[in-house]
Amino acid sequence: MKYASIDIGTNTALLLIGELKNDSVFWELLDTSTITKLGEGLKETGYLSSEAMDRTIYALDRYMEIIKQKNVERLICVGTSALREAKNSHEFLKKVKDSMGIMVEIISEEKEAYLTYLSVIKDKKLQVDRCIIADIGGGSTEIIKGNKEGFVDFISLPIGSIKLTEMFIKNDPPLLEEMEKVIGYIKGILDTSFDGKGCSFVGTGGTITNVAAILKGMHEYKKDLIHGTKISKDEIERLKQRLASLSIEKRRAIIGLEKGREDIILQGIVFLCEIMDYFDFKDIIVSAYGVRYGIIFEEIGKDLEIHR
Repeated sequence: MKYASIDIGTNTALLLIGELKNDSVFWELLDTSTITKLGEGLKETGYLSSEAMDRTIYALDRYMEIIKQKNVERLICVGTSALREAKNSHEFLKKVKDSMGIMVEIISEEKEAYLTYLSVIKDKKLQVDRCIIADIGGGSTEIIKGNKEGFVDFISLPIGSIKLTEMFIKNDPPLLEEMEKVIGYIKGILDTSFDGKGCSFVGTGGTITNVAAILKGMHEYKKDLIHGTKISKDEIERLKQRLASLSIEKRRAIIGLEKGREDIILQGIVFLCEIMDYFDFKDIIVSAYGVRYGIIFEEIGKDLEIHR
């Protein structure tokens, strides 16, 4: 049976297509993403802009063409932070349903965290047990504690790389005082009821996968070379310092940085460093999976070997 999952995020819309074989093997047929910046301007206005909705609907329309070509039998589509917060989410949902027949489920912060947890704990390649997982998105950030026995706890912070950029960054490159405000804000909201003692630290989402791609000097993104790798905090700190001195235009020349992330990547990395400081983690394991894989794990209901 062929499955497809779509994750409509604040910054990126992601599509995963695969086929279940031999009851526990999931053959990945396609994993792709499109930066649509659905949540652009949302922090200021409270509404999704027409332009942002149009960009996202255009991406979803392309995804539906692929889904039909691949003869997918089961499609699950979810929306996260931007659609949770926008006052006109219903308008977007209606447009998507009317034009493509897609029913989008706006999932809660807890469901988003749980799906992210599943994408890590049921991944046979990572083989982690006790872990803290961070998913830095465009509009929200989930920090999750879990183990093989179950989902333990989480916090969802209503901030991500897009929101931090829109709230604090007015200059290019950013001024020192702007970055100090970003760090101060993060420190002010970063508070959990759980600690990371004895846990592995796993990062998922566009910020961490882009960090890995830059550090590996990847001219072309190759998930297999990123997924499961370990990066030290020192490496991330050096990259942060490098990016802080560059304009958006100069960042475009950086090998490994996804086009469209030039303006928000630094703020995401700052957030990542603050999380690592908070829990005193010295390194991070990269997961290139996330919510779209958690959807599949939940739907099929078991650990899966992912092949591609």
